[in-house]
Amino acid sequence: MMRASGGAVGRAVWGALLLLVLARAVTAFVPSMWAWGVNLQRFLRPLLAWGPWLLMALPLVPRFARAPAQGCERIGDLLITRGAAPWIAALAGALLVWILPDRTWITGDFLLRQGAAEAGAFPGTFTQALPLEVWLNQSLPRAFGALSERDPSLINRMLGALAAGGLAAVAVALARDWALTGSAALVAAATVFSGGYLVAFTGLGKPAALMALLLALALWSAGRFLRSGAGGATLGLSVAVALLLHRLALAFLPLWIVAIVLGRRRHPPARRPWLLAAAPPVVALAGVAPALIGILRRYDLPQHLESPEIARVGPLAAALAPVHLADLANLVLLFTPAVVTAAAALALRPAPATTAPAHGARAAQRGAAREPAALAAITALAFVPALLFVHPLQGIFRDLEVFVPAGVALAIVAAAILGGALMEQRLPAWLAPALVAAVLVPAVQWLLLFHEPGSGLLRAKSYAREAPRRDDRELARLWDAVAYRSFRLQEWTWAAEAADSSARYAPHPRALLMLAIARTYTGDARGAESLYVALAERTPEDPLVWVGLAGAASRMGDTAQVARAVAKLGSYAPEGREARLIRRHLRAFPEVWPSGPTAPGNETGAPGR
Repeated sequence: MMRASGGAVGRAVWGALLLLVLARAVTAFVPSMWAWGVNLQRFLRPLLAWGPWLLMALPLVPRFARAPAQGCERIGDLLITRGAAPWIAALAGALLVWILPDRTWITGDFLLRQGAAEAGAFPGTFTQALPLEVWLNQSLPRAFGALSERDPSLINRMLGALAAGGLAAVAVALARDWALTGSAALVAAATVFSGGYLVAFTGLGKPAALMALLLALALWSAGRFLRSGAGGATLGLSVAVALLLHRLALAFLPLWIVAIVLGRRRHPPARRPWLLAAAPPVVALAGVAPALIGILRRYDLPQHLESPEIARVGPLAAALAPVHLADLANLVLLFTPAVVTAAAALALRPAPATTAPAHGARAAQRGAAREPAALAAITALAFVPALLFVHPLQGIFRDLEVFVPAGVALAIVAAAILGGALMEQRLPAWLAPALVAAVLVPAVQWLLLFHEPGSGLLRAKSYAREAPRRDDRELARLWDAVAYRSFRLQEWTWAAEAADSSARYAPHPRALLMLAIARTYTGDARGAESLYVALAERTPEDPLVWVGLAGAASRMGDTAQVARAVAKLGSYAPEGREARLIRRHLRAFPEVWPSGPTAPGNETGAPGR
């Protein structure tokens, strides 16, 4: 197939691209979730799955790649030469995530924070948040939610779109600073921007998107600071804002320290730029240090680092467990599949001793790309302890936003390697369309998958059912999230199935109540009544149990249970807390209390709707 040779590196990268394309095709037909980072074709509708897949496959044939390669060359040159290119890229990046908001709501605490934005009452999850996150993801959405009944989470989507636009602009700026041109510039910029991590830019009320942008800004400004002494203020402010935003910014510090130390050595007279780079993070770290220490001790250690599950096997064994390592590999492939092609290019890179001496422009190009790649590699390595030893509460599959900055760091490493290889002509130019498609197509498909709730929830249910087997805690939380989202979509069959699975793994009262409601909506009045009877014994003070029991028993004609429930409901004060809870519950789930002349109603003492 590969008739145009690009040498050993070209053949290796072509083989890596072919492997990625085949992996996406094969895993679409395998009923397993060992490869959940690449098998998204399996869950998309056929046209969305296989049409874009062809765009990845066809450029691997030189005959089909040559014309697109010329287009890549022209677009790359425009990115470098046109002053408006970063702004156009920013607009395109922001628009992409804006038109494809996450509607599956499985990622991280999406469900919790979406519900909080709608209700205007934010939960205790912000107890482990730093000041800037509280302001951005609690105060602003709460204020905006009071103004927008249509979409209370709009402010979170706006923040994500702004972050995506900023990341696209920084991607272009990086390509320019690396002295890339033509298709090399386009491949590098596309690799930085087009990651599966964009799914965390589409409405999730957490700081992952902004942290990704701040990391890219820090890497870009660190490179400028080392080369010329410029960019110190941007470097300092990027790291400082990240420290105020999220504790994961601690992984930014190695990059910052290396840039400060080397920059001061290279530009000793530039005292003011050095201070601008050094002072803001020091001040920010001093301000948040007590809160950071408290969060790490109070929350991260017991939940993410030393949970009972980890303590049973030990931190090292948990970090090196096959399933955990497989999940990390899937996470990396989801975020930036370019690591595979970059690894192939790097593995067959000629040794320095066998490389002809480089002079002039080519030497400058090599130096311009190698140093940023080294800086990004330092940053990526700083995230390795978190990747290995942090076990998110809901599992890597759902809490992928925790590692988004690490994904961006890896993408920048890959972009520098691939862009440099194209500039040095170690990669043939005709591979550029395939390299762009290999990152852009999956990124868009991930956005489409998370945008379509049916596809996204099908993927979540497959993860819960199929190999490898997950622990009960993770499965209970996942099924609970699927049930809740199904409730919001009024997909009652899905809701009953998911609530039943959640209750099997963790039969707490809320899960059983959700299952009883779902059974009511699917017409299983007998099953709903049996659950309400059990709940009435277990949580007799929950008013929602009694109103549900009255409705289910009424449908079954069980007058004894109706009388029992109505008697309990009649004991509540008409304007008391219980009555308010019931009225709110019935507004959300009116079928819980059947209508009709034979059904129990207000005349029996039940609070009105």
